[in-house]
Amino acid sequence: MRQGLLIAAFALTLASRASAAENAASLIDHMTRALWPSNTVTANATLISVNELGPGLDTEMTLVRYQEGADVRTQILVTAPELVRNTVYEVLSRGGKPLDRAVYFPALDRAREFSGIRRTDSFLASEFTYEDLEIAAPVDSEWRNAEPVEEGGRHFVRVTSAPYSYYSRVERIIDPKTYLPVRAMYYDLQGSLLKRETFDQVENVDGHPIPRRVVMEDAQNGDRSELRLRDIRLNEPVDEKHFSESPIQKRRAKQ
Repeated sequence: MRQGLLIAAFALTLASRASAAENAASLIDHMTRALWPSNTVTANATLISVNELGPGLDTEMTLVRYQEGADVRTQILVTAPELVRNTVYEVLSRGGKPLDRAVYFPALDRAREFSGIRRTDSFLASEFTYEDLEIAAPVDSEWRNAEPVEEGGRHFVRVTSAPYSYYSRVERIIDPKTYLPVRAMYYDLQGSLLKRETFDQVENVDGHPIPRRVVMEDAQNGDRSELRLRDIRLNEPVDEKHFSESPIQKRRAKQ
């Protein structure tokens, strides 16, 4: 009974807000904070991909996210297999400014910056794009609508975006109890479902529920990739050398 009243109150709150767009944006902000509940987050991760030609090699990575004021730095470092070891992907968010994204490929000794449509390029031939690996909604997307939905007897909120990149819309299903995402659906410019992202295996880390598995599936051909997080740590000191001594920053310093 109490849960029903809470859900009803939540639905009433949604309906009573003056602007659906403001409410949608607020929910996305809550979702991002739920996914990244502290100023520093570190983790190890395994990226597994399977397509019609079979599975690929598992990719081992470390992830570091550090927030100071309005600035957020994220770094993904590939540690295995040897073929792509020491590949580095970095993202810098600076409070309202365009995101700064760059990747370094050690086999080519080449760094590349990403902007515009290139942010949706595939990461190491997986179903995840560089944008997807930020494990949060893009900061420059516009969220237009939020509405209560029910699936399998459970109550969620569906938040829908305006068109961006090569998507006609993106829909995110959010659990209003935790603000964690449950699923995201990406639709192409013709309105067909392009890919589906799911979040599950939620683990309690220092009092915060965090999904340990993110699955991205191509809805048109069935190809899929899984990002499995482990050893998640919150609020631990982050050595600035992770960023200042990365090959990306060293190359920028020479310019």
